[in-house]
Amino acid sequence: MSSSLGACGDAAEALAWWRASQLFLWPVRLPGLNVRYSEWFRSAMEAAEMAMGVWTRVRANMSLGAYEMFEATGQLSEPEWSDFPFGEILRVAFRDRIMDRTDHPVLQRRLGLM
Repeated sequence: MSSSLGACGDAAEALAWWRASQLFLWPVRLPGLNVRYSEWFRSAMEAAEMAMGVWTRVRANMSLGAYEMFEATGQLSEPEWSDFPFGEILRVAFRDRIMDRTDHPVLQRRLGLM
């Protein structure tokens, strides 16, 4: 699933699972015109794709300028995906950080209207 964040940036929302039995959304930013961060974007997308098939640990490596991925070596069980409707997952994930109207102050500032 992908999501366009418009003035705030573009991201693919990856539904993910912590080993501590917590469901969360990981906004994997898509590369834009700023090439300085392109390796971060590329490695984040690679990590998200890897994690679709195997348990994956993702760690930021500042000296490398990218994320490092590590496949789990143990025999880990599959995550127990929730039966929550996706709208409920979004509500829990973003709580009070949803821009639900065009006059939202954050959107107005991003557009230079405030």
